[in-house]
Amino acid sequence: MIKMKNIYKSFGELQVLRDISMDFNEGITCLMGQSGVGKTTLVNIVAGILSPDSGEIIGTEGKKISVVFQEDRLLEWETALTNVLFVNNNRERAVELLMQAGLSENLHKKTAELSGGMKRRVCLCRALIAEHDILILDEPFKGLDSEIKISIMQMVKNHAKGITICITHDQSESEFLGGEIKNI
Repeated sequence: MIKMKNIYKSFGELQVLRDISMDFNEGITCLMGQSGVGKTTLVNIVAGILSPDSGEIIGTEGKKISVVFQEDRLLEWETALTNVLFVNNNRERAVELLMQAGLSENLHKKTAELSGGMKRRVCLCRALIAEHDILILDEPFKGLDSEIKISIMQMVKNHAKGITICITHDQSESEFLGGEIKNI
């Protein structure tokens, strides 16, 4: 379990988080709220990318964290397969995940040549193959065609382990993923 107690975070004069207390349990939690309320800031604090101005976070010490950011953050000059192998050298598992994501024809294409939705799927495969106790997904399904989105959400449900925090604005995504819904 992750416990956040009385978290505050500001960027200059802009206070983004004010007295946030929240727990994240084993399984999937969908974090929802209007744009600009601090969802990404909150998960960046969980991931250790940002530090709160004050407050306490318990339960992340010594934990391995894997993240899908809002931006793809891929090695554009490398292939889809190489991007996934970058975090875990299990070639068989990497190929399996990429094939499940519908990318079997694109394993050896440079990511710069892939569509936005294909890049997003590479990011998800990379996050899922990484050794982790905590999985953070920041709007992971944006840019996916509706026909592939359901299978990718099912893939996440099947492979997510430990504590999974998924930021989404889409109620149907949170319902499909199940688990707990928290609003910020």
